Amino acid sequence: MPISPVAGIESRIAAIKARFDANQQSSTVGSNAFTDGSALLESAQPSTEGFEPFGAAYQLALQQVRVSAMSNASFGLSDENAFSVNENAFVATGQPGASIGKIGGYGPMPVPSELAAYGNGQIPAAALQPIGQGGHRLYAPAAQAWQQAVADAKAEGIDLRITDSYRGYDEQVDLAARKGLYAEGGYAAVPGTSNHGWGLAVDADVTAPETLSWLKANAWKYGFVESVPREPWHWEYRPAQA
Repeated sequence: MPISPVAGIESRIAAIKARFDANQQSSTVGSNAFTDGSALLESAQPSTEGFEPFGAAYQLALQQVRVSAMSNASFGLSDENAFSVNENAFVATGQPGASIGKIGGYGPMPVPSELAAYGNGQIPAAALQPIGQGGHRLYAPAAQAWQQAVADAKAEGIDLRITDSYRGYDEQVDLAARKGLYAEGGYAAVPGTSNHGWGLAVDADVTAPETLSWLKANAWKYGFVESVPREPWHWEYRPAQA
């Protein structure tokens, strides 16, 4: 008999705790002890509509593993370098699907140097790749990942389409004028700061509930995460964080 989603998440949290408990008995995040299982759920309090507590608790468990790894002196590196090494190792060998249940909180976008050279919203069409849906373009790895997601979703009866992709600076200005800034209750980033302006974000058509459900369950496989509270249609290409 298949286990329930709740039991599955609890099992994954328990596995993480068991794996690191031997060396990390005293590790803490904030005021919550790493070994206190109840603290994971207590600290995962709802802050936005649609909050998923067990997914958030799982994400907290992963964050605690990362923080614990930072304290490992065996690398013989500075704190900053030790974090980098441990973070890369975690991405390579850790639990997949770490972004499931997490909405937002991913920090600044890691922008590839070839895109940063142009500037946000200033990337020429030739430096981006078509995704095969209208005239939409993305950074090439993101475009290829999205195309694979579209193909796999189609095989499951899901029509995965987008309403927006790369957004030039002038388009960002227009959107802010029409829909207001996110920080002021609207839906637009400050022009020149949108991750659409790097070709690393898409707005998916999630009017069909099954499409959103598919993305929440599968987008991480293609490097996309649900990065903005209040915007379930907005997904960003962050493969190292997915």
